[in-house]
Amino acid sequence: MAKQETGLARTARLLDLVPYLTTHQGIAISELAKTFNTTVKEITDDLNTLWMCGLPGYTPLELIDLEFESGFVSIRNAETLAAPRALDRAEALSIYMGLDLLSAEFGDSKSSLVSEIEKLQEQLRSQLISTPQVQIEATLASEQRALILRSIRRRGWLEITYHSAATDQVSRRQVAPYELSQSGSHEYLQGYCDSAKAVRNFRADRIVEVTEIADQLWPSNHDSTNQDAIEYQVKIHQASRQVLEVLPQLSPGVSTATLVGFSAPWIYRAILSLAGQVETTGPSQIRDAIHARAKAALENYH
Repeated sequence: MAKQETGLARTARLLDLVPYLTTHQGIAISELAKTFNTTVKEITDDLNTLWMCGLPGYTPLELIDLEFESGFVSIRNAETLAAPRALDRAEALSIYMGLDLLSAEFGDSKSSLVSEIEKLQEQLRSQLISTPQVQIEATLASEQRALILRSIRRRGWLEITYHSAATDQVSRRQVAPYELSQSGSHEYLQGYCDSAKAVRNFRADRIVEVTEIADQLWPSNHDSTNQDAIEYQVKIHQASRQVLEVLPQLSPGVSTATLVGFSAPWIYRAILSLAGQVETTGPSQIRDAIHARAKAALENYH
């Protein structure tokens, strides 16, 4: 029994047919079938499908024009598909990172599959580094993701090395991870932090290293109340995209808001980074601390 062809394989052949026919006008259908390693019937079906393809509007002016009744193929009005199909850099990078994640997930358990993944990655790498400024740093991130997801599934603990933007320091923490989630343009790891004795969110791109802690499960009872939560009030002078990314608690269109933070230094740095687009109106100790830091920064320019 002949092997059944997948829709994806046929779509790929259809996309390759157009540029090939454009440069091989008048080719015989039998020769075309041999070139694409298929049958005359399948190639004829492909040509009938292409005959109904084109740009929106789908009148004879927009459809691809094919002639093949005589057994020889010519094609016209196919300029939009005249170039061979190819992945752009974003598509290639997405596939590369996905393969990297699969490789990290399988480990040594499926060495033959990992070997095939590496071959595909090598092909993609040649495309991605075709220009000097493009570099790939996907392996570590994929290994981190695989460890995190595995730990979430088994309800285990992780030790992470984390760079805090609030204090500009790197620290090691033991975390029971609950989930990976997306907020705005950033991905976050949410979990119970043993150092803080509370649930915390860690920005994924600031996690430097991840290590599994063996034979340790999630805490059965912990205090997840945020006793160190800090309420502060802000006035929005310019609701830019940057403001909404730095302070995702803000609702679009508001002019004032009460926000909650868990680190005074983080609040100072966040407000100062917005360069006057947001003003802190209270409490006084937060407002005064930001004012003092802004004044000290300006004095460095004198």
